[in-house]
Amino acid sequence: MTDRQRWCGFFPLHHGGRPLGVLEVIAPVDVFRNRWETLSAMADQLALRLEDIAERDRLRRAIVSLEADAELRSELLRAEEPEAALQIAGDSVARGYGVPVGVWWNEHQGPLSFTVACGVTDQARQDIRDRIGTIPPWGMLTTQERTSLRRLFGEAVGAKQVSAREWDGGVLMVGSGEPELRRRIRAVGSLLEEALPLLIVTSRELRRNMEIDLGLAWTAHELSGPLLSIKAALEQLLTRRALGGEALLTLSLRELEQLVGDMGGILGWAVGSRPLNPSFQDVSQLVEAAVDPYRKNSSSHRIEVIAPRPAMAEVDPTHLRAAVANLVRNAVAYSDPGSTVVVEIVDEGARIRLSVRDQGPGIPAGERETIFDPFVRGEAGSRRGRGSGLGLFITRRVVEAHGGTVWLDPGYPGADFQMVLPVDRREAPRFAS
Repeated sequence: MTDRQRWCGFFPLHHGGRPLGVLEVIAPVDVFRNRWETLSAMADQLALRLEDIAERDRLRRAIVSLEADAELRSELLRAEEPEAALQIAGDSVARGYGVPVGVWWNEHQGPLSFTVACGVTDQARQDIRDRIGTIPPWGMLTTQERTSLRRLFGEAVGAKQVSAREWDGGVLMVGSGEPELRRRIRAVGSLLEEALPLLIVTSRELRRNMEIDLGLAWTAHELSGPLLSIKAALEQLLTRRALGGEALLTLSLRELEQLVGDMGGILGWAVGSRPLNPSFQDVSQLVEAAVDPYRKNSSSHRIEVIAPRPAMAEVDPTHLRAAVANLVRNAVAYSDPGSTVVVEIVDEGARIRLSVRDQGPGIPAGERETIFDPFVRGEAGSRRGRGSGLGLFITRRVVEAHGGTVWLDPGYPGADFQMVLPVDRREAPRFAS
């Protein structure tokens, strides 16, 4: 190009065969005629300099990315549960890039559940559940099916482009298609592939250790009753020569022998190494068996059982008997001498309702939410001094393992514990919600 005595020249900038841009030079004609080689050399030097700057920028980004990866890896490995790690990973992308993120995951083989949503509104989160919900494993989907799921996610979060990163057992979707973000998503997916298996193993071990501790505490809890009865009987025999001491001792020893025989199964179930062993049983008979020791040992209380014969349900007899015995033991311990404890069974067709009612002080409203938690003792229990705070927790665990529910009904004087069990355990999901 010429403009009287000035020309405009263009010099391609490239290095190693890679184009970097174009250098535009406007100078007098004489400069182009006499110094063309010099200008070309300057363009080559500029290309080399630009390449150095670009390389430094790539190195800087790589260092920043490595630092971010190291920080995220540390956060993921500090998570207590896999689900918490997924939340951390999703938040890191959503906050870092201002994009919506969704995570589908399954600890085991099978369909992926919608687990985490970050950077989205509550309405968008609900839209994702409604539009997509649970999906098959990503590797089993066709290209068209994957495209359809990305489109549905984009519609739910208002994104025109959606990127996805799969790993074994999960998939992460992000409402953006930017190249830099896609690289970040791949890095996050790789970190999850590394961290999740470790977290799964760790969380399982933590749960198992907790269940072992609870199992051991359960053993001490269940043994304490007959041992205290034996102690009382021995005191009667040794100090007072009272009538009935031998009968009480014999009964307590028989109960202890049966309990020790059952303990292996109870502990095995508590630590997760053995399943329940359900069969169709007459719940009325199991309740009578659970109540009988307290009728014989507690002359100060009247224990009344109201039950149809038979009341059949698919239950584990050992565990259900222990659950009912805990409720009866509490009712006797925390109600006044001379009062009545009522155990009632109602056959409701597809389920059986069981209640244990006493005439004691009841449980204050502020304690009803936590009374089934392990090692929690109410105000009345703390005043009386005895008890480990495990009885109601054990009862809840047993009932829920059967697919049932247990709760405290506040509408009755004293304490009124209600338990519902499905007659057929295949119907359990209907009653365990």
